[in-house]
Order: sequence, then structure tokens, then C-alpha cells
Amino acid sequence: MSISSEISELLRNRRIQMLLLLLVLALALAYFHGIKFGIEFEGGTRIPIRLEPSADQPINSQVTAEVVEKLKTRLGKFGLTQVVVKAVGESQVYVEIPKSDSTLVSELEKIVKQKGRYEGVVDGKLAIDGREIIPGSIQQEGVKTQGNQVTWSVGFAITRESAEKFAAAAKGKAGYPVYMYLDRPSDAFVIISSKDLLENTSLSSSEALELLDKALTKDESRIPVFVLGDWETVKGQISAGNFTNETEAIVSQELDPAIVSELSTEFNFTVRNFTRAEMVPSFNTLSEIQYATAWQAVGLMSAPVLTEGVTTGSAGQLYTINGPAPGATVSERQANAYAEMKRIKSVLSGGALPVRVTLGSVTAIPAPLGSEFLRYSVIGLAMALVSVVMLISYRYRNVKLILPIMVISLTEMTILVCVLGSFTIDLSTMAGLIASMGTSVDAQIVVTDELRKKTDESTKNKLKKAFDIVVARTVVATLAMVPLLFSGLVEIIGFATSLILGMALGIMLTMPAYGAIAEKIMKGAK
Repeated sequence: MSISSEISELLRNRRIQMLLLLLVLALALAYFHGIKFGIEFEGGTRIPIRLEPSADQPINSQVTAEVVEKLKTRLGKFGLTQVVVKAVGESQVYVEIPKSDSTLVSELEKIVKQKGRYEGVVDGKLAIDGREIIPGSIQQEGVKTQGNQVTWSVGFAITRESAEKFAAAAKGKAGYPVYMYLDRPSDAFVIISSKDLLENTSLSSSEALELLDKALTKDESRIPVFVLGDWETVKGQISAGNFTNETEAIVSQELDPAIVSELSTEFNFTVRNFTRAEMVPSFNTLSEIQYATAWQAVGLMSAPVLTEGVTTGSAGQLYTINGPAPGATVSERQANAYAEMKRIKSVLSGGALPVRVTLGSVTAIPAPLGSEFLRYSVIGLAMALVSVVMLISYRYRNVKLILPIMVISLTEMTILVCVLGSFTIDLSTMAGLIASMGTSVDAQIVVTDELRKKTDESTKNKLKKAFDIVVARTVVATLAMVPLLFSGLVEIIGFATSLILGMALGIMLTMPAYGAIAEKIMKGAK
């Protein structure tokens, strides 16, 4: 039989057809989406973060390490394909991503700047604390669209002890709101204009302030709200208040700079500026019990109402945070809702940061050595392939066996590069690709050696035995990689992902395809 007829016969094999189909699909994916490389290869964006000490929490190496790990968890849960979080000394952290997209950077800033302390308050009493959320229970529940209104939901479970505390706080309070806070200020006051205060309601100023007072009361603490009319009057009210140097002044970005300067210099307060949209509170005035529903400036995300079923005193452990999404159109609100849902989940998953953080100026990271890193990585991959060719050439001394192994290995590498490149290929992913090549060739050697054994077994049985050996090795290796895949350590996730994907591809397609080729070669050699 001629070589062309042998190739034609092999191409009719279903296993080889499946491999070729996947190769075509992978190349199409790379063509339409391109190959994305990590920071090491093409630069990216850096956000510097300064850690701010407080009276009860100084900054040290242990606190910095905790901040780094929690930020890694947050960003990993958000779904970023590659992110680097590293400490720079004891008071600064760098967050780096291999992109400069302004929308992504904005989302990233929202995630990292929040301390992440979740609280649920019922009738002025703390009912749920974020520290009582069960790790791993936080889930995106979805986006709901009703007419022009779009809302997001994030669900979680709390410990049994926390559930009993919530049941006691909620008992007999059907119709009361649960004020859901993320990073509620512990020592602060708000200065708001009358226009911003009443933007979303027909309530009078005194009625709106009364509802806000209820929402901003927690146990023994309260966040006062001052309506800015005459500054001297408000200034006198602030002077008469029991405020300290640790107090935060929550104000609009549109506030008179002279007033902001006076707050920070004369009173020595920390001034936190918010956009007008963030300064405007929302209210529910349609039910029997009127209440504030959301206020971004103080971290009030939503205020779901207690139903009779959860106010009987029985403890439940499943809860949901939800909130409205802003936007000019329904599609824009839906996009914002999905982004907000992911952000809230990532912040809650990472847990509360031990200290408050301040973001510095975003800077672009050039990659002057990126092309060199990429070139050396490709050289490393090529050298690995050359080493494999030399090994199998010495071992088999048969071009008919050497060529299929090379072709199958290159095909597998091409598919992996195209698939992984649609996300991000960084140094750890490149290392995984090289390791994956080794496991692929090892599997083909096992198949070849089994088929070459001079026994009375049929070729089919030999192939089955070889596949059983390879599958057993692959399962063990995959189980060893799974903890790395879910470790949250972004520096090694790429390695684990590429190796697991490579081994899965080997079992399902490349090894069966090579088995068909090797079987044909062995039959022809007899």
C-alpha cells in the first residue's frame, strides 16, 4: 500500500478526524480572538495601594501579607485571567494586570479599595456580620429584569450561631427592612445638600433625615447627617459633635473646596469625596413602613424587607444581598448588574481587609524585556521538543514512529496555545505547556512500547492495556494538580490549568489518535 493511500485510510479514522476538527476549531478561535499574553510578555497596568494604619491596627509585615492574600482571593473570584498582587515594603501593595482597558481598571479599583466588611442591621441592631459568612457559600444568584428595572442578587450562608442571632434580632419585625451594608463607616458624618438629599423622593427634608437616621443607627453608633445650607451653622453643629481625628467627613465632590480644606485642616478630619450619584440616597415610601433603601456614600447596598416567615424566631442560614443597577438603558443596566454582582461576590469572598487602603495613580507597565521573555519561552518549548525527538529517535530508530509522535505533540501544543491564549498565557502557563508536552510524549511512548511487545495478545488488548496505564497516571497527576487549581494562588493557576487541560486532551483525543496511527504502523511492519 502506498503512503498516500495509508494517509487517506488514517484520515477516515474517527479518532483522527476528531483531533483534526478540534485543531481547526482552535485555530479559528485564535484567528478571531487572538493570543493574549501576560504582563511578563507585553506589559500591563499597575495600581499602587497604600495601607493606612489606625489606632487599633498598625501596619506590619503580617498585616501586609494578609492584605495581599485577600486581594488575590477577591481578584481571582472576580474572574481575572492573570493578576499579580505583591507587597512593596510593609505599607504598599502593587496590583498588576496584563491589560489597560479603562472599564476593567475601573472595576479593579472598586474591588481593591473596599475594606470588605459586610453588616446586616435590623431595627438599629447588628444582626449579621460578614465574619460569620461561611467560606465558599457566596454565589451569584443572577440578574432580574422587570420592565425598566434591573436588579442583581448575591446569596450566601451564615453559621448556625449567626443564624440564631439574626432570628432573635428579626423576631416579630415583619415588614421591617434589613439594612445591608458593605463598608459602613464606623466613625463618620455626612454633609449633603438639600438637592441631593431629596433627589429621589417627594419626602420633606425632615422626613428624609428621620428615615436616614434609622438606617444609619447600629447598636450604640450612629452616622449623623448634616444638610448644607449655611456653612457656619453646619460648622457649629460639627464642632458640638463628639468627633475625633479618626472621624471621616463624607462629602460630595462638588462641595466648595474651601469647606473641604477647612474640614481637613482646621478639624483634621479625613475627607472622603463621592460623586453626586453616590451621594443621593434612595427611599421606599410605598409600603406601610417607609425606609431608606440604598445610599452608596455610606455603603448601604440594599434594604430587603423581612417577611413573616423569617420573623418567627426560627433560625435560617441562607440570605441574599440585592440591589438596583444604574444605567441609561436596560442593556446598560443589565451589563452594570452583572459587573456589580461579580464585584460584590469577589469582595465578600476575599473577606474584610484588616486596614483601610488608598489607591494611587494608575500607571502603565512597559514590557521592554517582554519580547525577550517570549523569545526565551518559545526557545524553551522548542528545545523541549528537540529533546523529545532525540530521545524517541534513539529509542525507536524508526522514522514511521518518530514522525507521528512529533506531529501529534505539535498538534496538541497548537490546540493548547490557541485555547489558553484566548485567556492569557503567562510564564506559569508556558511552564505548564512544556510539562504537558512531556506527559503527552510519555503517553505515546507507553502506547508504542505496549504495541511493540512480542506477545500473543491482540493489538486491541495491547492498546487497552496501554490506555489503562496512561489513564491511571493521568488521574493521579490531575488529582495532584487540582489543589493548585483552586488554591487561589494566581502565580501557579496557569501552570495547573495548562497541565490539566493538556492531560485531558491527551486522554480524550491525542492518545486515541496516536493509538490508531501506531496500530496501523505495527500492522504494516509485520
